[in-house]
Amino acid sequence: MWILNPFEEGRVASPSRTAVEPHDHKSTTNTQKALLLPSVGDSAVMKIFHSNCFFSLCLLFVAPHAFSASFDCRKAVSATEKLICNDAGTSTLDDKLKQTYTTALAMISPSSKKALIEEQHHWITYTRDVCQDEACLQRAYTARITVLGRNEKYVIDDSSCEPSGDGGTCVNVVTYRDPSIRIASFNKSLVQQKQSGKIISCSRLINLPVGTANSNNSYGGVCTLQDGTQRKAVEICNDDMFGHFAMQLFSTPDASNKALLGFTHGQCFGG
Repeated sequence: MWILNPFEEGRVASPSRTAVEPHDHKSTTNTQKALLLPSVGDSAVMKIFHSNCFFSLCLLFVAPHAFSASFDCRKAVSATEKLICNDAGTSTLDDKLKQTYTTALAMISPSSKKALIEEQHHWITYTRDVCQDEACLQRAYTARITVLGRNEKYVIDDSSCEPSGDGGTCVNVVTYRDPSIRIASFNKSLVQQKQSGKIISCSRLINLPVGTANSNNSYGGVCTLQDGTQRKAVEICNDDMFGHFAMQLFSTPDASNKALLGFTHGQCFGG
């Protein structure tokens, strides 16, 4: 498994193979002999072993959980690491992401390299590591590989002018490529408002800037709130200048920003 240090581009060394203890061949049964690795001196047997060793049999002699070549799974500590190590499909995606991220780092402009490294660090902390099963991990990996696989030269957030819904002029909307950048601010607002729980992940984040220098910015996110043992999907918003804050349960499977825009504009926009 690949465990990323976002500030280093090298990969972790491959796991070493488990050493095989010597055996007394004279006191070993035929069945036991059939499963022994040949000794260094048995060159003829070694040739036969290497040319005819089937994959299923070879797995008996390598380190446990050897699904990924870039991480020694015997040293896996976190629940996420163990999930990756225990599933061949997820381990394959982990290795593919390593390769895709390395290519993206090589292709991106020097001016955006720091932003990409920070974005990847956020993805690991706030997306990958909050998963509780292999299905979640595989969705997260697949989506991230798609983003990085575009090999974009710059890390750029999307900007558009969207209908406000109240019949007025359109509203400037910035949709962030990294939806995790506001999590610390959202959690600070939760403490200030004496609300229970903590935001642990966000899948979408927008900003409704007024449009003038040093003016107010109103942020809205579709996020996951961890409250005790429960996790809840919520819409949450706050701003930088006036102390606006709102949060509500989110149940609208809206692929666009329409519902989030309406919530943020109605609850956290303006003076």
